[in-house]
Amino acid sequence: MGKLQINPVTILTLLLFTALYSYGSYWLISFTENVTYTIVFSLMALILYVNVLRFFIFELCSLSQSRISELFTYLVMYAITISVLVLPLFLEPIFVFESPVLRIIIITFAALLLAKYCAFMLLGPWHDIKMLLKHRLNFDHIEYTPLVSVMIPAWNEGVGLINTIDSVLQSTYRNVEIIVINDGSTDDSNQKMLQFLLQQRSGPNKDINIKYRYQENSGKGGALNHAIKIASGDILMSVDADCYVNKTAITEFVRVFKDESISAAVGNVKIGNRNNTVGIVQYLEFLFSFYFKRADALLGSIYIIGGAAGAFRRSVFEKIGGYSETNITEDIELTVRMQDAGMKIEYASEAVVYTEGASDLKSLKNQRLRWKRGRFQTFYQYMHMFFSTKKHHNKMLTWIVMPLAMIQELQLLLEIPFLIFLYIFSILNADFTSYMIGVLVVGLMFFVQFMFYDKSTRKWSFVALAPIGWLLFYLATYVEAWALVKSIKTFIFGQEITWQRWDRKGVGNELKVTE
Repeated sequence: MGKLQINPVTILTLLLFTALYSYGSYWLISFTENVTYTIVFSLMALILYVNVLRFFIFELCSLSQSRISELFTYLVMYAITISVLVLPLFLEPIFVFESPVLRIIIITFAALLLAKYCAFMLLGPWHDIKMLLKHRLNFDHIEYTPLVSVMIPAWNEGVGLINTIDSVLQSTYRNVEIIVINDGSTDDSNQKMLQFLLQQRSGPNKDINIKYRYQENSGKGGALNHAIKIASGDILMSVDADCYVNKTAITEFVRVFKDESISAAVGNVKIGNRNNTVGIVQYLEFLFSFYFKRADALLGSIYIIGGAAGAFRRSVFEKIGGYSETNITEDIELTVRMQDAGMKIEYASEAVVYTEGASDLKSLKNQRLRWKRGRFQTFYQYMHMFFSTKKHHNKMLTWIVMPLAMIQELQLLLEIPFLIFLYIFSILNADFTSYMIGVLVVGLMFFVQFMFYDKSTRKWSFVALAPIGWLLFYLATYVEAWALVKSIKTFIFGQEITWQRWDRKGVGNELKVTE
């Protein structure tokens, strides 16, 4: 006979849910002065609670311990959000500190946190309008079907590599070749690739040429440079070996290159594995950061074409060379080098590629450490671009975006202490205005995505994240702050950082993509 295991986290989750529901019901019913209405509404709330509780208990019994812990975490976040919105109605100031200077500091810091998001939300839609009109008027009638070389560098990616190749083979754009460079892997990826190639010769996609090379380990930059040397295409597209390429992604990339002034394009990368809190945080982070790329593209200030989804004209590599083999973020270095050469970069919002995010907090921190260190390395290398007056340099990038990126790193060091201080200050003064504004701005970001952009957000699970999104972003802030401090430390002590590695499950295995 099976046993129902009741653990402390389950009990706490039920109690917290009951407390939140009871408080919300009491708060709503308190506005009713009529006794009859009060009784009826209370009974209705109780009936609804019993049914919701039944559903809740059944769900809890089917969840693992880790999932229950995550649910408890989300409920705590809901409690914090509710407290921020409701406490000002009941709290009396414990200690009123009337300091104009302090208030100016608080407002300035909070404004810096929110100004970029608001500005980019205002600019983003204009990029889509510009692209629509430009292509309708000038390019949609042009027939353009160049050979696209899809480059896939791989190091110990046996779990997801075949799924990545298969997703490219399912593309609606057929004039492609696939180039896989195995960078000295020690797992079973080489054996899997050789077996896959044998099957491919008689498979339904045998018309698509696949070039496979196994080389001694030289890093991701070296693997990509090898791919460039043997590529035959006019357009070279980079895809990480843990990705799932949407069927229309290559078509959307090619559409952008109908404009001959465009040298490269960055695709719309989404997190595929979002089955835990770390995955959800990365999903939201990517969702909004790639939404903001619309503004970067409008301003001509894109300086990161990630390895997961980027496309380049062959002429880019002929003019400025290949990927750096010494910079740990070879994709950032190449993009900044392109900007330094005055090349134009576009954002292909419909070129969707799903990637496998870090599976746990430790892996996420190590990934962001590499990104952070690599960006500092790149900015130091191209320091001459800051506040450049050269005609071919984009002034929005060199005078605003790049300097602002460095200011935000300094701000990041102070952000967590500031947020703790702000919360204490808010409780003492019974003034949660700054937090309420943050909740509203992040909520607006969720609403805009839900209504006008990403179809994957049109789910109750996404809507349920909206009230606590601001708190989920604080986890990302903590990771970024940790990575910043660690990157400074590794730079001072000369420690090397290599290819990131975590427990892969394969995004194609975890995600059933609705296309």
